[in-house]
Amino acid sequence: MLSSDPTNNTERENYKLLIGSIVPRTIAFVTSVAEDGTINGAPFSYFNIVTSNPPMVSVSVQRKNGELKDTARNIMRKKEFVVHIVDEQNVEKINITAASLPPHISEIQKPT
Repeated sequence: MLSSDPTNNTERENYKLLIGSIVPRTIAFVTSVAEDGTINGAPFSYFNIVTSNPPMVSVSVQRKNGELKDTARNIMRKKEFVVHIVDEQNVEKINITAASLPPHISEIQKPT
């Protein structure tokens, strides 16, 4: 059994340990709408089923420099979002949406 003290690891090392340990690991592509109508799209590795009755999933949104990310802010304000399950054919396209963009620029509609 491999033992690891997360306090001795970098954030990236802990991330790699978690994603390599919990498999299969589906990627969720979460879309939400900003106050100005901008469609926000973000991929999430930290996504799982909570219960089937009622149907419920969980998505964990980290903060960036202590601030809420666009997805969390949009969900908290609008109380709605859509979870898309990423298939193998779209992984590369979804990875591109992980870019840090200002809230008024849509990751989905961003010119490539």
